[in-house]
Amino acid sequence: MKLLMIVLLISISSLAQINDSLQFNQTVNDTTFISDSTNIAVIDSLNILKINEPDKNSFFISRKSIIKSNYRFAGDLLNEFPLSFQRDYGFVGYPNEELLYGIENPFVNWMSDGISLNDRFRNSFNLNLIQTEDIDSIEVVPLPRGFLYGSYMYPVTVNFITRDFIPRQPYSRIRYIQGPDREASVDANFHALVSKRFLFSFDITNRIKDSTFRNTEFSIWQIKTGLKYFLSDKINIVASYNYNDYKIGFNGGINVDSIASLTNDINSILYDNFLAPVNKPNDGLKTLQHFPRLSMLTKFFSWLKSDLHLYYRFNRVNQEDIFFDLTEEKIWGISFKNKIIVKNFEFNLFADYENQKQASRIKDDRPLPVFNTYVLSNDFNVLSLGGILSAKFLNDNLNINLFYKYSSINENYERGIIIEGSDITISPMSYSESPSNSGSGVDLSYKLNDNFKFYIGGSFLDVYSNSSSNKESFLFQSGINFSNDFLNANLYYFINEYLVNSANYYHYYKQAEKTSALGFSLKAKYSFILLESQNALYNSPAGSELYFVPDFTSRTGLYYNDFLFQNNLDLKAGFILTYVGKQNFSSLNSDILQVPAVSRLDFSLAGEIRKAAIVYFIIENIFDKKYYITPYYPMPERNFRFGVAWEFLN
Repeated sequence: MKLLMIVLLISISSLAQINDSLQFNQTVNDTTFISDSTNIAVIDSLNILKINEPDKNSFFISRKSIIKSNYRFAGDLLNEFPLSFQRDYGFVGYPNEELLYGIENPFVNWMSDGISLNDRFRNSFNLNLIQTEDIDSIEVVPLPRGFLYGSYMYPVTVNFITRDFIPRQPYSRIRYIQGPDREASVDANFHALVSKRFLFSFDITNRIKDSTFRNTEFSIWQIKTGLKYFLSDKINIVASYNYNDYKIGFNGGINVDSIASLTNDINSILYDNFLAPVNKPNDGLKTLQHFPRLSMLTKFFSWLKSDLHLYYRFNRVNQEDIFFDLTEEKIWGISFKNKIIVKNFEFNLFADYENQKQASRIKDDRPLPVFNTYVLSNDFNVLSLGGILSAKFLNDNLNINLFYKYSSINENYERGIIIEGSDITISPMSYSESPSNSGSGVDLSYKLNDNFKFYIGGSFLDVYSNSSSNKESFLFQSGINFSNDFLNANLYYFINEYLVNSANYYHYYKQAEKTSALGFSLKAKYSFILLESQNALYNSPAGSELYFVPDFTSRTGLYYNDFLFQNNLDLKAGFILTYVGKQNFSSLNSDILQVPAVSRLDFSLAGEIRKAAIVYFIIENIFDKKYYITPYYPMPERNFRFGVAWEFLN
């Protein structure tokens, strides 16, 4: 792999020299610029069309915030959103779950450029599979609108918007981070106009970590390559390919029952990475993905924009010694988005279709004469249609929106049995189902002046369930944003009725039961002393318990932020206090565990040198606290990390 990296860098350097020899007229040089994915550039009078049309009412985490963040993986970036909580398992590379609006990971629609990334079998998504250096911004869709996007009816949607810009000259960036126990992360990306009509991009990532506790070693290789073709000023074509090869020791946490049999003081061994026994000393989790996409972006008239996306994804997950020890998905889909603007009215149409072929191998532990393994084969066809009708008044300061979506699923199942020493036999348990569901809602946004903005919205989801026909969920959110030269603050309130106990059929909540979460959040940035704080208070209706999320979370940073050395160094350095309130955690054996409140203090430094390189330095858990957020996965002890990000060919 070292040889591969050397060849890659030599190739990039050669390509940069070739591209420098390409001649553009002066107009092109004046109008070509580096931009994020929310801007439009012009090259030779050609419109550079965006692959994304973000929801204007969404919460955004900007590229500027991302590059100054001392993150390990994409889940850390969502700390910027106040109504997020990371169920941290303490071991680097573990598939930590991100909970938003008080809802679990399987009910969140994780998207990249408008295409869903979720593992359709487990319906979860491992955020380690996102290449962070390829992110331009992160969009968290308002809760009432979350169900609109993608084929399924997920209550919450998060969209990772990838970088899409036109550099004046070949652009390259490498980010390297080093930590203890051979923890390392390297990401190199490259963008260049290889001709006047072709934009090429390439990104390669490798992250590794040795074991601390038994069976926690981690490694991932990721590659993304893309080509954008400016066919005309009305049509752009984009092709991309993503590859992920993820491996981690999956130890299932510390076996506290074994410790309890040895001593009454569980903590005396729980945090000892040499002595602590783990639940699964030999298990592993492996994920292999191939993900090609092809998009055609069109804008034939000023009032009409249409995007067509074709995609295919192969996803194989190996997880040893559990019920599903091997699953494999082959997904191909079509996504169509159309926007029409007529005077003060705007209509957005969404149409999505997916065909999914799933195969899973399931171990059966019941006593049988011979060892049996079941094989499930599923074939899904999913079709959804939705739209948003918007009316704008008072010079576009008042927007009223109506939205609706219908989703239909056709499912076919077959089960086979592998008997040791014989062929597969298909059992008579094959069957089909055709559930459907729908959702509708309304929201309003109002800009009072340059300082105040308001949002309020609600929606109802009619969700299919085997247990009692259809069940209805209610989603509500309101918010106020205030901003001036010194202060930016957001206050949110939400109600999230969602469904749990749905086995592996999260997309239509089979045998589901309704529960609720509600809460407040406050996010504020005060630039005079650069105080950044995001706080969330969660609750549940009277007579019910709140599970999975803490009752209160807070993350507050106090920074020194200024330009030094004749404006050659843009320094941001400070202390971050994180507080996680008490929580009720439901374990796999149905026990309800009480997790005490904890706090942690970190130090973070990011210094940008002449807008070309950034130096990072981090001290985590300064006071070396012994604690856990998820039972029983010890959080990391005090450690130091450092690194650099460098735009080295520019």
